[in-house]
Amino acid sequence: MKTAERARPRAGRNPVQAVISGVRGDMANPLFRNAYALVANGAFTGLLGLAYWTLGALLYDHDPGVVGRNWAVIQAIMFVGGVTMLNFLLIRFLPQTARAAGRLVLACYGIGASAAALLAVGFWLVVPSRAPVYGHLGAVSAGLWFALLAVAWNLFNQQEAVFTGLRRATWVPVVNLAFGAAKMALLVVLAATLHPGDGIVLSWFIPVLVALVPVNAFIFGRLIPRHRVENAGRGERPTRRDIVRYFGGGWLGGVFQYAAISLIPIVVTAHLHDDAVNAYFQMAWALGMMLELLAITLSLSLTVEGAFDPSVLAAATRAALRRTFILMTPTVVLVVAVCPAALELLGHGYAAEGAPLLQLLAVAILPKALIEMYVGVLRVRSRTRVIAAVQGARFLGVLALVPLLFDGRHLATIGWVVLGVNTVVAAAIAPSLRRACTVPARGGA
Repeated sequence: MKTAERARPRAGRNPVQAVISGVRGDMANPLFRNAYALVANGAFTGLLGLAYWTLGALLYDHDPGVVGRNWAVIQAIMFVGGVTMLNFLLIRFLPQTARAAGRLVLACYGIGASAAALLAVGFWLVVPSRAPVYGHLGAVSAGLWFALLAVAWNLFNQQEAVFTGLRRATWVPVVNLAFGAAKMALLVVLAATLHPGDGIVLSWFIPVLVALVPVNAFIFGRLIPRHRVENAGRGERPTRRDIVRYFGGGWLGGVFQYAAISLIPIVVTAHLHDDAVNAYFQMAWALGMMLELLAITLSLSLTVEGAFDPSVLAAATRAALRRTFILMTPTVVLVVAVCPAALELLGHGYAAEGAPLLQLLAVAILPKALIEMYVGVLRVRSRTRVIAAVQGARFLGVLALVPLLFDGRHLATIGWVVLGVNTVVAAAIAPSLRRACTVPARGGA
């Protein structure tokens, strides 16, 4: 009793120390340490992304269409490279591996890169002749570059999953800060030295190509050997059969998740015939998806820690939910309030056309956070069919409604569709997520 009485006034007199103590406690917990690293990565990526596209809009203010065309190509490369990556396997099974960690990473790299190359060829053969914004990709040399950059983007993103799965997510913001700074510097240099049709795309992907060798040298030379030593002899290991059984539904769920970010803008772009409106859409969508990545981060950390120790899944889910809404709610409010004035700095069209869309995408992040948290629980339980069903319902709902309701002019319609679909799916999974906060990891959904 006396101890408690002494503690209360001390906390009252030193609120800063109480905050510092709370942060230290969180950082000692791998769930929060890795989640905060991923949240910081999302915040840094978002700020650098805003600065990058602001700079691009200013450098090419004479022709917003250049920004729109370049971003359409970047989105296509990101979709092809991203939809083929095997991050879902790395995040789910790396925490449980030791001696086989290096083989698992190399297998995911090889399969993902091969799939990206094949899909890039298919995209090059089909899309440029049907979508005018990609018409300049029809040449063989352009197709080869497209395939190379798609493979590089695939491997670059799988690196992040390796860091996360090894419970070393603190390296993710380090790599991405360097990447963000490098592409901004190149944007300025290439805008002044190359044809404007090439500068933005090259400034984005040259740093990706350069980073692959040193980052993977660090992963295979230092982090994987350390992980192998620290986890030798701990717990049950996943078998090849476990991984193969997880693959189908996990891959399909990952495809739906990534396609919701990267394929939807390709579909919208195909319906736009005004390059300036495309620029306004791409800017708002890019910023909105950066917010969406924040909603995913605690889900990824939950998957890693739940896989590492399934007995903590229910408690970790409750803690992750609390942290998610403590972080996301003020972020959403700030974006909704500030984005019209912020986008006005890029030009009136960006604010008038893009701000309503960005505001709706920001609000849609709150139900999306519930969806992603439930998916994190399902990953730990290896319920991949349910993952595919949940992510598929969200993606296919948006994919079906956008062409049906979007008239090619009012961009806010896209935001209403995303918000509506997220809300319906979140309401559907809410009872199961609530049960997941109380039942052991072996329980049902």
